[in-house]
Parts: sequence; C-alpha cells; structure tokens
Amino acid sequence: MKTRSLQKRDQKGVALLISLMVILVLAVLVHRFTYATRINLVSAANLRDLFQAECMAISGLEAALAVLAADDTPEVDHLGEPWASFRGSPDLLGEGAQEEEGFLVQIRDESSKIEINRIVRQDGSTTDPLVRQQLDRLLEIFGVPSDMRDSLLDCLEDWIDRDDLQKLNGAEDQYYTSLDPPYRAANRPLRALGELNLVKGWKEVLDLRLQDGSSILDFLTIAPTGGRINVNTASPVVLRTLSPEIDEAIAEQVVTLREEAPLSGPQLLPPQFKRREVSSRLRYSGNYFSVKSIGVFRRATSRAEMIVRREQGDWAIVARRIE
Repeated sequence: MKTRSLQKRDQKGVALLISLMVILVLAVLVHRFTYATRINLVSAANLRDLFQAECMAISGLEAALAVLAADDTPEVDHLGEPWASFRGSPDLLGEGAQEEEGFLVQIRDESSKIEINRIVRQDGSTTDPLVRQQLDRLLEIFGVPSDMRDSLLDCLEDWIDRDDLQKLNGAEDQYYTSLDPPYRAANRPLRALGELNLVKGWKEVLDLRLQDGSSILDFLTIAPTGGRINVNTASPVVLRTLSPEIDEAIAEQVVTLREEAPLSGPQLLPPQFKRREVSSRLRYSGNYFSVKSIGVFRRATSRAEMIVRREQGDWAIVARRIE
C-alpha cells in the first residue's frame, strides 16, 4: 500500500513539473509572438508614415510648380516674386510649430549660378575662357591658391572633354585607374554636382565654407541655362565672378539697386557691368528653376527635387528625383 501511495505521489510530481514546463514554453512563445507582432505593427506604421511623407514631398513639388505657373512676368524674374519667398506649409515653419504633416519647399533660379559644364564648349574639346575665368574667381573667393586653381580647372576640363589628352595640370584615365578603387574619367558633362567628388582635387575644395556657411556647390549648376547670369537673382559672390573689376562693394550696389526695383536692362547697372564682355553674359529672367521639397508626416521625412524649364509661358519638368 505504501509503495502504491509513493508511486501516485511521484506521478503527481512529474505531472506538475510537465505542466509547469508546458506553461513556461507557452509563456515564452506568447511573449515572442507578442514581440514579433509589435515589431510588425511598428514597421507597418513606419512604412505608412514614410509613404505619407513621400506624398507630402511630391505635393511640395506640385505646389511649387503651381506658384511658378502663376508668374505673369516672364521677362523679369527677381527675388521679390512669390516663387522666391514660397516655403511650403506655413504650419511647419517657425519655432514651436505643432503640425506633424506638410512640406517645406525652396525654389531657386538656376540662372543665378554658374553653369559649370560650360567650361568646355559644346564641341566637347575646346575651353570656354570666360567660364573658366568665372570658376577661377569663384575658387579665389573661397581662398584657393592660384596654382591649385589651375590644377583644379585643368582636371575639371579633362573630366568633361571628350578626348584623353591630359592638360598640363590635369588628370585623365592614367591617374584615375591608379586609384583604389579605380575608375575612368567621364569625358562628358557632369550629370550631378556630387560628381565633382570624383574629379582630382575637388573633394577637399568642396568642404570649404564662407562665413555664411555657403559652399562652392551653392553657386554652381548643371542646368543648361546658356551660361548667362540673372542679375536680379544672382548672389553677390556670383556677380563678383563676372569680372575682376567687380568687387564686393560693387556687387552689393547691384543688390541694393534690384531691391529698389527689378532690373530689366543694363541702364542702371554700374559701368563694370556695361562692358561688352560682362553685359553679353547677363540676363534679367530665368529659364531653369530648381525645386527642393521635404515632406513631413509625424516623425518620417522624405526629400524630392526637380528641375523645371520655362517654355513659352509653360513649364516642363526636366528631371525629378525622390529619396
């Protein structure tokens, strides 16, 4: 009788242990399932927010296009027009903004910048000395020494021109294929300003900043603007690159003139701007505009950019990119 009683107790003890183990395993499985479910829910919410932010960024591009289309004075483009001050959703601007969705927009006249690809003429082999001089002055403003400027510009020309002939201070495939990892000179116009990081010597120069924090890239464009600068929208830095006779004071004088009234011709400009080699490179309206848009939805953000071209009163999208 005692033996049977002990056996029953042992069986109950084993059953209890098995039950506890089963409960423990089930608890672990439930915990892991709950954790995985939470992760999936958070991931789904993040994807939803990213999609909504991307939609907001695209909406910013469309809103900018509508603002540009409302411009009824295509013969003059200046910084006092609505497109220049348009910034997107007002509830996202300023300190203490409470809105969690919307878009921030910046529109810029690409004719206010130097068209860097024009350093090589359209024949793909010869240098445009006027554009080279502009780029040289821009580098000088950033404090780049003369000998280094010559090398940078020779390397830039070698990167863009169609031939494999190396300029005096330039670089062609022989240099680039010796790098790790190796690559070749493009022998074509730049497709993005970021491509300058691949050109010999330029990566270090792109890190330079002026007192206001602007970099060399802020004054360059790859848009085919024709090389002429819009004096109504160009920064004092770009205006100074037009001629060695145009110093900071003269450039600021032009800024003051155009703030009083948009310029539609050279009549009011200082004498330095009326010289043929300068006046032939001026314009008073833009033909290409860039738009940058940041879409915001809760904590997610998305970026979108586009370049648009004015065509007889209409606007055509030349390129668009969404990140």
